[in-house]
Amino acid sequence: MGNAPVINMSFYSETPGADEDTVQRYYNWSVEVYQPMMMKVNGVTGIDRYILVRKSPDYPLNGVISHFKSIVDWGNSLKSPERTAIGEDLNSWVKRGVREGIWSAAYELVQNFRAGTASQGGKKDTKIENAPVMHLEAYRMPNEEQEKYNKWFNEYGSRVFIPLFMKTCGLKGYDYLKYSGFGPVNQARETEYPQYLSVLYFEDVKAFEHFQESPEQVSFQSALRNVFPFGLNYKWYVQYQLVKSWRK
Repeated sequence: MGNAPVINMSFYSETPGADEDTVQRYYNWSVEVYQPMMMKVNGVTGIDRYILVRKSPDYPLNGVISHFKSIVDWGNSLKSPERTAIGEDLNSWVKRGVREGIWSAAYELVQNFRAGTASQGGKKDTKIENAPVMHLEAYRMPNEEQEKYNKWFNEYGSRVFIPLFMKTCGLKGYDYLKYSGFGPVNQARETEYPQYLSVLYFEDVKAFEHFQESPEQVSFQSALRNVFPFGLNYKWYVQYQLVKSWRK
């Protein structure tokens, strides 16, 4: 998958007890300095900044997803002066007790689908527009079960159910990605990442809730239970609201 588009996930929370004014200065600095600086790096095609829809101690409060043309471009970005400067500054906020890194990992696109697109399932672009709500879904499984799930998804789920999903009102896109093996880049609490990740994009929270109750989703879960009768343990199952996007 060396030529597939890549996303880099950098998700974090405020350090408990951090000074509110200092935290706000960090957020301002991130939006006004870090993301625009990152957009100058070769290979970066876009950045999306998110905030957790429903606060939970199980998930990071904030998220930044950076989009790259390929894993090669992602690797080269780590050596750029801009990326080095950002990393040093981020670590300084950690040391000052303002920011706590939770997730830091790169994922390569396997398949993606977009609403209103004639051809589906190709390795196209991880970016999406007009989709303010993002749902992340991944399972906690041993390696052999991970590969069994991947095989089922590629042979059955993505060919039968995902095209049906894309007809659901309010569902704008569906990306299926594989962990690149690279992470964390920055200081992060999480060191083990799901092997496969589904990212679903919706026009709003109500559209996500409608999707969860849809006949297509009920049928998908029923088919999944036929393969995994004891169910699948969620590692990530969470929604984020888009705050701001940057594009080249």
